[in-house]
Amino acid sequence: MTRAAVRDGFERYVNGLASETSDAFSISRALRSATGPEGAVIDRLLSNSETVDRKIVQPELQSYRDAILHQFDAVLSYAASDDDFEAFADEILARDLYWDALRSDVPPDRKSELRETLLARQRRMGDAVAPLVAADADSLWAAAATAYDWEATTDLIDAQFAFTEPLHASPEAYALTIDIDPGDLLGGLARALPSITVDYTDEALRAMTQAEAFVVDRAKADAESHFE
Repeated sequence: MTRAAVRDGFERYVNGLASETSDAFSISRALRSATGPEGAVIDRLLSNSETVDRKIVQPELQSYRDAILHQFDAVLSYAASDDDFEAFADEILARDLYWDALRSDVPPDRKSELRETLLARQRRMGDAVAPLVAADADSLWAAAATAYDWEATTDLIDAQFAFTEPLHASPEAYALTIDIDPGDLLGGLARALPSITVDYTDEALRAMTQAEAFVVDRAKADAESHFE
């Protein structure tokens, strides 16, 4: 029962991250990084920013949210198991959105380092939530109050809700990109415009960092009542 409670609680904050990121994300900032014959295309996209938000930004955020939860399910399987982390490592890495966003020009040695860093991050998460999964409680923070004191719980929140940690640690190693075909997106005369590739890594990092701070503060406020 507690595994489901931990998962449900985590999902709540991931949903909050997606919502707050959506509010903070600037389409105009993201489009400034576009490559290709971009001038007329960017002007057209900016004049249709609501469509860009609905058809591009929101689906990307939904994909990000889903990827976090999909990986967390694999981490929970490790946390609930007596098996070594290595038994789950390949599946956890395969679900890692940062591993998927690794730049193609990263050297092999550096790629191996990043692989181990990403896996170590998820292993720490699994080790941290294992006592919550094992706790006799029906909610995330009730489980935390059973397994940890308040200081340890705040440490857990700071660490486990640090969704942007890999980007902050190694911003040069990852690229969040999307190809936009104005014709497919807008139709009509936009079909004459060329496609562009948008690297929105910097804007995603800015918006998600802001959203992450909100989520951490809210999680601590929610958890605190269980320690009074």
